[in-house]
Amino acid sequence: MPSREQVMERLATVIDPELHLPITELGMVEDVQIQGGKVICAVLLTVNGCPLQDRIERDVTAALSDLSGIESVEVRLGVMTPEQREQLAQRLRPTHKSSVTAEGSKIRVIICGSGKGGVGKSTVTVNLAAAL
Repeated sequence: MPSREQVMERLATVIDPELHLPITELGMVEDVQIQGGKVICAVLLTVNGCPLQDRIERDVTAALSDLSGIESVEVRLGVMTPEQREQLAQRLRPTHKSSVTAEGSKIRVIICGSGKGGVGKSTVTVNLAAAL
């Protein structure tokens, strides 16, 4: 019979197809129960009616099925609460500011544009870059 840690290690290999991060890091694994050779895994989807729920369920089942001592896998799908979704959004927000927009940055952006083609945008851009 596998341990909870072994099951969680396997679940860490399941990548959310939309967010491209492990479901364990996203807080999507709500509960794991091991009953003899059966693993029951409760997974929280970000939204009700998630179009990727079948894929997530299939990936979780595949990740756990070949674990030694596992005879069956049951995946129970639920939906995150608004609070859980907000916590997820907080985790996904970048923690650092772009160096371009940081206060005191000496980086400046000059944009050269036109609504037409063939008017010399590239030539002006190259000459500006060379002059600066």
